Amino acid sequence: MTVAIALPTLVLSDDEKLSVEALRQRLVAVRVHNKKKADLYEGHTDPDDLGIAAPKDLPDLINAVMGWPGTVVDVLEERLELRGWTGAEDTRLVDVFRDNHLGVESGRGHLDALIYGVGFTTVGRGDANAGEPDVLVTAESTESCTVDWDYRSRRARSALSQTSDEHGTVVMETLYLPNETIRFEKSVGGRLVVVGRDVHNLGRVPVARMLNRDRASDVSGRSEITRPVAYYTRAAVRTLSGMEINREFYTSPKWTILNADPEVFGMSEEKSPEQNARAGFRATAGRLNIVPVQYDEDGNPVTPSFHEFRPAPPTPYIEQIKAYSQLLAAESGIPAPYLGFVTDNPSSADSIRQQEYRLVKRAERRQTSFGYGWLEVGRLALEIMGEYDVETFREIGVNWRDASTPTRAAAADEASKLIGSGVLAPTSVVTYDRVGLSPQEQQQLKAEQRADGVSALIAKIGEQPQAIAEAAEDPTRDANVLKARFEALGIAVRAGVDPEDAANRLGLNGIKLTGGIPVALRMPEQDAAKLESR
Repeated sequence: MTVAIALPTLVLSDDEKLSVEALRQRLVAVRVHNKKKADLYEGHTDPDDLGIAAPKDLPDLINAVMGWPGTVVDVLEERLELRGWTGAEDTRLVDVFRDNHLGVESGRGHLDALIYGVGFTTVGRGDANAGEPDVLVTAESTESCTVDWDYRSRRARSALSQTSDEHGTVVMETLYLPNETIRFEKSVGGRLVVVGRDVHNLGRVPVARMLNRDRASDVSGRSEITRPVAYYTRAAVRTLSGMEINREFYTSPKWTILNADPEVFGMSEEKSPEQNARAGFRATAGRLNIVPVQYDEDGNPVTPSFHEFRPAPPTPYIEQIKAYSQLLAAESGIPAPYLGFVTDNPSSADSIRQQEYRLVKRAERRQTSFGYGWLEVGRLALEIMGEYDVETFREIGVNWRDASTPTRAAAADEASKLIGSGVLAPTSVVTYDRVGLSPQEQQQLKAEQRADGVSALIAKIGEQPQAIAEAAEDPTRDANVLKARFEALGIAVRAGVDPEDAANRLGLNGIKLTGGIPVALRMPEQDAAKLESR
């Protein structure tokens, strides 16, 4: 079906023009800074050659690489595992998390936030015809997305996302505004023109921002690849280059032979420098060199003397790199062994926990700051689905995996003690999270528990007729008979059996049911909707 678009919708208003131009300029302003951070993360480091200890252009030929900036970022990101939203069981946020594979998608946003200092996530309506979910959540690249942030309301006034081709040319843009989203595409003439509008009337820009290490005087975020991290990396690369040059020049033994004719070793003035060098290498690499008797100018025999220059070991370079790694560990808050230097004696469990304490605390801080962004994503998703409620949303939080990554044995022991002391229930979602069960594993356990409950119900109902018959033989036990029947009815209703059918099977024919269901027996709305659709 073809939908006609009114021409006025393809024209930008003055305010929209100002917004899109300001956002474009902001992307251009941060492009160089973001490129430097991305290069450091990827290991594309080009330290300045001091030209003192190494021949000119030789370090460029060696092209030494040090991946410390990537390690600093990845070690922290690996402890940030989003598991969804808590308190959202009665909403469709569970479906939003699964349909958008946010367990994977969130990691991309976290990684950009740690590299550049800020990350962005967009929320919009999906295209059902294209197989997209009802609510589409996407982690945007910080290199191609930016926002105009309102610090008072703590949300965006406007946002812009760009899409480029393989040549780096922008071919599509999306301008996000509080009540509509405007899409631009590259025209035949090379200009970006408006091709469509999505009027959603949400009253807020559908873009969430995740800040890293922001402070009151710098609310734009800070990268984990700080100036000290960049310097230590460049210094270590220069040291690696020096170690490579040392290997080339000093690994093979150097010999000096006095009172000997160079022609004995295949060298002469008529040969090129390359040929003489090759002849010298063959002579020193030989297992046995025979030198004929040499004579001086007067014809007197002269004994040649050999002197060996011992090769220099790379130990000083290794110690220097180790010193840089310790400085980097202090700056980034990661254990020094993560940078490749370990001791012969393995650390104890308490020592490992002490080394990781600061890293765990930093990961927990990131969970708090990034969690605000994921709460905004949850609210935007509920707004799009028409399910947002202020009171309900106040009960929703963000669920993260424990940043300290305890072992399964330690987590199980902790949960067992909390259950034994009555703090946690054995089948609580909180308990399952404590022991590290995935959402899929938790669903499987709940399904098995329901199946066990139905089996127990069937056995219970099978016992009820006999108990009722035995009770009916004694007229004084009529009250017990009625009580037994109603207990069986309660079990059936809790298991999901139709109340009227259960009453008839238990001999309670003609009983009037009001249709009311106790709160404790009510099924969550989303589960009820799924059941109705079957």
